Amino acid sequence: MTLLDTLAREFRVETGTPLAPLRERAFANARRRGLPTVRDEDWKYTDVTALTLAASAATPVPAAGPPPLPLAADDGPRLVFVDGRYNPALSIANTDAGVTVRPLSAVLAEEPTALTTLFECGAADDAPIFDALNTAFVEDGAVIEVAADVAVARPLTVLFVHGGRDHNRHAAPLISVRVGARSHFTLVEVHYGRDTAANLTNALTDIDAAAASRVTHYRLTAEAARATHIGNVRLRAARDAALTSCSFVFGGRLVRIAVQAALAEPGAHVALNGLFVAAAGQHIDHQTFLDHQAAHTVSEELYKGLADGDGRGVFRGKVLVRAGAQKIRAQQASHNLLLSPAAEIDTKPELEIYADDVACAHGATVGQIDEAAVFYLQSRGIPAAEARALLTFGFAQGVIETVEHPPLRAWLTAALAGRADVPLPTSVDEA
Repeated sequence: MTLLDTLAREFRVETGTPLAPLRERAFANARRRGLPTVRDEDWKYTDVTALTLAASAATPVPAAGPPPLPLAADDGPRLVFVDGRYNPALSIANTDAGVTVRPLSAVLAEEPTALTTLFECGAADDAPIFDALNTAFVEDGAVIEVAADVAVARPLTVLFVHGGRDHNRHAAPLISVRVGARSHFTLVEVHYGRDTAANLTNALTDIDAAAASRVTHYRLTAEAARATHIGNVRLRAARDAALTSCSFVFGGRLVRIAVQAALAEPGAHVALNGLFVAAAGQHIDHQTFLDHQAAHTVSEELYKGLADGDGRGVFRGKVLVRAGAQKIRAQQASHNLLLSPAAEIDTKPELEIYADDVACAHGATVGQIDEAAVFYLQSRGIPAAEARALLTFGFAQGVIETVEHPPLRAWLTAALAGRADVPLPTSVDEA
């Protein structure tokens, strides 16, 4: 049974509720269009037609105690969701003035019309299919609102943990973030799975940065080895806003992250950074779309990838400069390292320009470790295996060093240095 067939059997809406028609329309559009195939340019390298979803078990399996929490040393505010549901016992309330944080399940129950605009996007005829499925099935997530002229000192962590229980293998979380004018805010979004988890996650994050705001978004995907993760990120930067979004992928059998950023007004600045490690049996796909809708906007993009064993990585980054969007700057780079003969990384940078006063550049590389550099380190007494590990670590560490949140940077460094299936140093001190 296909994924859409299984979801059709489980699709339920509460008739009479304000959002029910939008949910029904979103799912109808998804079923009418069907899952994308490799003939679709956006899905050329990632086949999801064979995705399946086990039916929910009749009797829920009890949880095996509290799940492990990444970034547990971070005592800042956090919302924790276990198997798709908000867990107040593991969460830490936000106390920063000017910041309102609510579980999406509470908003659905108490103020559903506040989500109408988001649901209308997912129910639109041209909405990406997994956005539509998220709208149809979303039950929980986070609704975050930051008032104008607020400098939020502590990052907020939103953590989704999957415990591996068969009765709850499908989750469609939604995070909505609205940051007021001239405010500063950092969001850390984490998707983590226990070793036995075989969940399918279809997550959507929607961030709106108002005029002159400063917003940073870190997204960590560390799912279990059998998990499938579809993640979509929508960004909008208003006049003179600066918005940074970073994606780090270390786990999951099939992972696809799509980031769409609209530079909507003059002065907007968007930076996209990413790092993925595709080990044996993993397929990791990043798709980015930077839409320069206004003049005097700037975008920067740096993605790096590692692939080992028969792991496969994909990067496709598109920059669109619309007519009239003069005097914009766009820089894009994709650099990748193959660690074994069977590994594969496909990279495809794209520029589509309809203005004549722009400065745009892109570049992409896929290669192996420089043997001359290995020889140099060996000449200094470092064994060949350790030399290769140090060079690999140094290649990837450049992206991690851009992370300004110390607990996350330390976790990423340890994860990068400690993977048993990728030849990296076994211990690296966090600077």
